[in-house]
Amino acid sequence: MKRLTLYSSVIFIALNFSPFGVNLSRADEGSTVTHSEINWSELAIKDVDAAYQLSVINHPGMHDVRNPGFAKQLEKAKQEGLKLAVKAHSSQGFAAAIARFRTVLQDGHAGAVDTLPRELKPQRSWPGFSTVWRGDALKVYYSELDTVAKGDKLVSCDNTAINTLLVERVFRYYGEVEQPGSWWNHGWRLTVDDGNPFLSPLESCTFEKADGSTYSLKLNWRIRPDSVKDKLKNAYNGDKLPIELNWPLEDIAWISMPTYAPNEQQQADYQTMLSAIEQQHSKLMQAKAVVLDLRHNQGGSSMWSEQIASALWGSEQFKYGRYELHKNTQVWWRTSKGNTDYFGDVVASYDKASPWYQWLNTTHESMQAAYEKGEHFYVEIVSAKQQAMPKNASQFTTPVYVIVPGQCASACLDALDSFKLFANTQLVGAPSSTDSTYMEVRLETLPSGFAKVILPIKVYVNRPREKGFYYQPDIKFNELEWTTQALVKMIAEL
Repeated sequence: MKRLTLYSSVIFIALNFSPFGVNLSRADEGSTVTHSEINWSELAIKDVDAAYQLSVINHPGMHDVRNPGFAKQLEKAKQEGLKLAVKAHSSQGFAAAIARFRTVLQDGHAGAVDTLPRELKPQRSWPGFSTVWRGDALKVYYSELDTVAKGDKLVSCDNTAINTLLVERVFRYYGEVEQPGSWWNHGWRLTVDDGNPFLSPLESCTFEKADGSTYSLKLNWRIRPDSVKDKLKNAYNGDKLPIELNWPLEDIAWISMPTYAPNEQQQADYQTMLSAIEQQHSKLMQAKAVVLDLRHNQGGSSMWSEQIASALWGSEQFKYGRYELHKNTQVWWRTSKGNTDYFGDVVASYDKASPWYQWLNTTHESMQAAYEKGEHFYVEIVSAKQQAMPKNASQFTTPVYVIVPGQCASACLDALDSFKLFANTQLVGAPSSTDSTYMEVRLETLPSGFAKVILPIKVYVNRPREKGFYYQPDIKFNELEWTTQALVKMIAEL
């Protein structure tokens, strides 16, 4: 049996979070697809329809009285996906139809995603420069053209404002247009060509230099050399640090958490870091600042941030703050047969000695009982155990700066909930991403074998962080470079 991994924010099989929700690898990655002729339109139509039907049967939104418009929105997603599916005559047309089905739902925890192997994807093209979104502008990050300089701002392309182009060309297929974090996540896509047959390459753009002067350029699209990847390695999140506590300056501590979905080695790194926090706690209390670095973090399990918060501010103080935050929260588990059977597989994959086993087993048994009664949900109370108010407030009052990237969602958002329980915490960087109240995704392969449907199996009720809420930074950092060096310099000057 394939190992199913439990995450307190997300339960998934081989699932990693990306800015739009998920990033999947094909199970037989490395195999060669030998199909010389594939009817992409037929496959896309079948997949969109199957994704719709599976969502109708399993998605909690279909029976969520707090979201009466969900069924209509799901129907719209199907129709929009099918409009492209009937015209999909290539692998990228297929991918665009799947993407459109997803983006209409505007929820990274729902929809569908293509799992096309590399050999069925065209090489990415570019116009000789790459861009990133910073604050309220799309700026050049790297250029191999003499006329285009790093830091230049794109004003318009083909006589259309950049913001309008992003809405029409990028957010039609990626991300959530109403969320500022999505602009940080996906803005770069405007100046790449992934072969989407429903988008014609841009022909010319107008740029603005730092001194306010402008110039225009006719774009020459060509295959982007592999060597460019190294130049873009730090473009989005900056450099990726290991999981550790270090001191880049004598009085500034840096706690890096690039993932909450750690592999076995990274889990050991977390334990080492937690021990280091405990051993150096007195030094941390005297520091000028403690930085919690969430760059590159795309969610996983909230237990890691909870352990960090407990280690810094105190276990009693954190548990009480979390109880007060969630004391009215409920989790409604959607008890379709598919969801209930899936959770049974989760239970079977865990050793009975695991600290998770009892909760998993109880949840599954409760889902099964509700299913057999014909009930749509099993209702779980999140904070059933009341926490007494600590006798003392937390003694950890060092200024804490949390570096937030635009893709911060799911367990990364849970981390912000935890860290912001304490008054000495400020958020630095970009607006976060957002979650709906639908969580704990599972995946099912669609008929083509080239896509998967994303099915959340629970819905939060009375969660303090409502659907669509995102965190704005207390301290904005809109600089082009998000390297550790640049951020250390900024923190030192606060």
